[in-house]
Amino acid sequence: MRSCTMTPLFRVCKTTRPLTFCWLACIALAVRVFADDVPNNGEDFTRLPARFDFRYRFEEKAGDVAQDTFIPRIDRPFRLGDGWKISTRLDVPFILSDKALGGSPPGNYHFGFDDVLVQAALIDEFSKRWAAGIGPRLVLDTASQEQFGSGKTQLGPIGAVRCFLPEISEGSFAEVIVRYDCDIAGSSERSHISRIRWSPPVNISLPQDWFVTLFPSQDIAVNFLDGSKWFFPLDLLVGKNLSSKTAVSLEASVPIVKDYDLYDFKLEARFSFTF
Repeated sequence: MRSCTMTPLFRVCKTTRPLTFCWLACIALAVRVFADDVPNNGEDFTRLPARFDFRYRFEEKAGDVAQDTFIPRIDRPFRLGDGWKISTRLDVPFILSDKALGGSPPGNYHFGFDDVLVQAALIDEFSKRWAAGIGPRLVLDTASQEQFGSGKTQLGPIGAVRCFLPEISEGSFAEVIVRYDCDIAGSSERSHISRIRWSPPVNISLPQDWFVTLFPSQDIAVNFLDGSKWFFPLDLLVGKNLSSKTAVSLEASVPIVKDYDLYDFKLEARFSFTF
């Protein structure tokens, strides 16, 4: 895919076959879906519904860099019976960034393709309160420009354990999600990746279909390649189920421990449509 240089007045980028392929893949995943029979706001790793997500993420990064990420996402579960299912996920992100690279003047915006994420997990809901799941997480080195992606293909496990908290409210839960990011291929000029990222989401269902989630993203990180440096943010999401099939939410995150650099500030808006 060919990317383009942009001024703050957006110019249409010439996108071609890679974008077409990824959109067709999204549509293919959405063709056969089913709805979870339990009301679900989509924040539980072990109960991801069949849905289409559109996410917009704004990040301030080191060096006065501003980055906008647009993420079409498909989640699709497959029931296996006896409480077992396979949960799949596909993210096809695009980035708009003003990061300077290769002699381009500071402040010019660049738009292009980011790294594609493919994920699957085997989930066991082994009681009315408890569930757990684990599976592979693959990040493909598909970024159209060097400053967008990691320059590495990554493969590692992701897993979670969830406990419902009906004592608080119906649909509330606590969870621990852990993943390990490790590069397996890519440019020899880019840094290797070896880090644990995790989160302990606590989701509270509120009256009138509102909900709040503490630590919704796996942004707590330990980088093993640079003296086991930590990144620990204060991370909060507020959302509302607009109907049985649609939900909106807004997440804000700021680091309180920043030995390892991920971002200075993050804001993410989400719109979900459940099939």
